[in-house]
Amino acid sequence: MATGLAMIHLITKYLLPSVIVGGCSVAFTLRAIKTAKDRRDSKRIYVFLCRNFENGQYRFQTSEAISVVTNLSVSRVAKLCGKHPRIEKKEYERHAWRVGNSADETAEKERNQTQ
Repeated sequence: MATGLAMIHLITKYLLPSVIVGGCSVAFTLRAIKTAKDRRDSKRIYVFLCRNFENGQYRFQTSEAISVVTNLSVSRVAKLCGKHPRIEKKEYERHAWRVGNSADETAEKERNQTQ
């Protein structure tokens, strides 16, 4: 009980630093959670696109098709695909994506692991 009272005394004595440290802790935690979710969802999209390999090339998939399979919103799919270094956008179509040619070896490993 004395430890709890001592902690309350320290917090009230140093209110401004306590608020700053607490706010930064919350911000850091929320950012870490968002980053983890983005990585998880990006990996789901990437694995799906790696499975779409036909005639020696990766097929383009629309954001809507990816959305249906991954259970993510179309806007989230488009946002994550646009940021992913190994996913390329179809040049003249707004929401069509595929695994880029520079990622062939990595995609081959992903495809083999999922089969």
